[in-house]
Amino acid sequence: MTEQTRGLFSRWRQWRRRQAARTLARASRTPFQGFEEMSYTTEFVKPVRREAELHTGQDEEPLLLAARDDVFEFEVLAHFRWHSHDLSAQRLHERAGELSAAARSELIKRAWELSRTCAADQPAEAERLINAEISDGWCYEDADGLIKCRPTVRVRIDPALRNRMLPLHLEQQVMREQHRLGKLKAEHAQELTEKWLEVVRALEDADALTHEQRQFLLPFVAGLSDKDFAAAAKELRNARSQGARDLADVLRHAARSHEQIGLYEFATAYDRALNSFSQQMGLSPSSLMPTSADLAEDAT
Repeated sequence: MTEQTRGLFSRWRQWRRRQAARTLARASRTPFQGFEEMSYTTEFVKPVRREAELHTGQDEEPLLLAARDDVFEFEVLAHFRWHSHDLSAQRLHERAGELSAAARSELIKRAWELSRTCAADQPAEAERLINAEISDGWCYEDADGLIKCRPTVRVRIDPALRNRMLPLHLEQQVMREQHRLGKLKAEHAQELTEKWLEVVRALEDADALTHEQRQFLLPFVAGLSDKDFAAAAKELRNARSQGARDLADVLRHAARSHEQIGLYEFATAYDRALNSFSQQMGLSPSSLMPTSADLAEDAT
């Protein structure tokens, strides 16, 4: 390679270096497209303290708030949640103890008027109203920093009213259980009685049992269903038997006396006695009267 050629390559390399340097300088002055310029600072950033939290009030005496008419009082169980970003957990515990009385006084102040709008037997309504009123809580601030207090309450009925109402509610509960048990026993007795009547019908080889047949069989199959139901069915059968005997006595007396009272009066008394008897027996009056087929059979 000649001396002239070496000089040409040397000048070309120097030109390439200058072009690369200019390109790099322009790139350092031009921000990236689609990104904002980032600024950096050497100032020290203080880290945020982790929030300290404390719960108090669980073991304290209930607060007393008057109910409507100022006769009974609600027992209010207050629960306080204390939290702060400025205080340590230990210091928050100390300050919560110092502020406890003030927090309870503030709670009474805010809840007093609300509790007096509720009847003494409405603790749930009083609890709802008070918690809605104090849901945002309140703050305490001093040299140590800011402390946030968020209380919640549970409300109980006055012990004097609870003791007075306890026997009544116990009786109501017993009555509800007895009612439920009675319905269950009735459904059980009905189902079994109908089943036993169906068994008797099948054994008698009958298409269906008439009203009179069911009435006659009921006291007997009731004993297979339930003891109490069987006793009641037996009493019903005895009452109907006594009613039949009473009717027979009335009719005999009427038959002996129809000559004195007249035939019309006798027929009227007989009709009324028959209607009364049939109603007590659970029968229709027509079922006791002979049909044309019965009369034809008697004539033959």
